[in-house]
Amino acid sequence: MPKILDRLLPGIFFIGLLVVWQVACDLFEVQAFLLPTPLDIVEKIVEVRDRMVLHTLATLREIVLGFAAATVGGIFLASVTAHSRAISRTVFPMLVMSQTIPTIAIAPILVIWFGPGEAARLIVVFMIAFFPIVVNTTAGLLRVNEELIELVRGLNASRWKIFVKIRMPNALPHIFTGMRISIALSVIGAVVGEFVAATEGLGYLIFSANTNLDTKLVFAAVVLLAATGIVLFQIVRLAQRILVPWAQDSRATGA
Repeated sequence: MPKILDRLLPGIFFIGLLVVWQVACDLFEVQAFLLPTPLDIVEKIVEVRDRMVLHTLATLREIVLGFAAATVGGIFLASVTAHSRAISRTVFPMLVMSQTIPTIAIAPILVIWFGPGEAARLIVVFMIAFFPIVVNTTAGLLRVNEELIELVRGLNASRWKIFVKIRMPNALPHIFTGMRISIALSVIGAVVGEFVAATEGLGYLIFSANTNLDTKLVFAAVVLLAATGIVLFQIVRLAQRILVPWAQDSRATGA
């Protein structure tokens, strides 16, 4: 029973917030152009559902493609840096420096270089999602029992076999940790890119609706954006449970 209650608590809390929001807006007669009620937002989504679907799919495409590229590139770079201290010392300061520059400041430059098409927006998503995967994957590849490494080396295991059989399985929980962080950041990256240069997407819809003072549409787009992020996060989390079950088991047993 406690486990069921523990699972239901977030949903109960969220529904409670919606009820308080609705009641407060009705009670204090808050104007919809200042703060629409949850029912107003739902009505707006239903009213322009075809338009919302098109913009949601455009943003979803940018998130998934940028996140996939960041995952592949991040794992590859981490694999290289984990095997070479010289490369690690050379590359990581540049990566850290790149994270100190706000993405919103880089986005206009990317538009100048690559044009206002989808390429610039995908690069923004890639840049913002790349760093957590590199850092977490590198930590997982290096955080291996050295006695185990020496044992398999004594059995004439090649560096490739050590990487595939020991380092990579050990790094998988860390990789998925980075992926969970990155999928959330990918949503932010897609919105930033659409704010700067886009003719479709939820970020573009928020920007244009705000320009037209359509508060209901702004909130409707934000709600769909949040829902998209939550669904994608849960998909990555489910993939981790399926592909890395031993990490779940060790955490459950307190190991």
